[in-house]
Amino acid sequence: MLKILKKADEILAKFLHGFIAVLCIGIGVILFARVFIRFTRISFPMAWSDEVVACMMAWMIFTGATLLFRARDHFRVDLLQERFKGKTWIEILNLMITLISIVFFVALLYYSILLVKTADWPQPILKFSTRWPYSSMPVNCALILIYLVRDLVNGISALVKGRQEPVPEVSREVC
Repeated sequence: MLKILKKADEILAKFLHGFIAVLCIGIGVILFARVFIRFTRISFPMAWSDEVVACMMAWMIFTGATLLFRARDHFRVDLLQERFKGKTWIEILNLMITLISIVFFVALLYYSILLVKTADWPQPILKFSTRWPYSSMPVNCALILIYLVRDLVNGISALVKGRQEPVPEVSREVC
């Protein structure tokens, strides 16, 4: 069962990396086109591009945060963890940080679901629902929560076993 979960995690990570790459390229192409059209005599309406770029940015940012939580690379101040590495109280501190993070992301998931449910107004130009960009929050919050629960289980397991070495790293390969 653990092998299946690891394989599913690797497939998900590859998909998310690819998704971010497509979004990043799309944003770059659209913004380049806007600048190119602005400084040439080409007449092509690009008013729609703000809405598309905003949606793509929302998905790219939240999906990137998910990948950071997957690889345990999200920003954190780890002065104490580095200074007192291997101490039991540091493992407990890390568990408390993970628990606080879980509480935060459960609240964010709840309120982002409420936001998506009530966001029924259309974008001004393209008329697509604002639910599309807003839905990046609950989708990625759910994925982040899965990774936080993984970290919690690994942390409790390490604490119970008295293991002093860090939890094994996940694969960070892009493709």
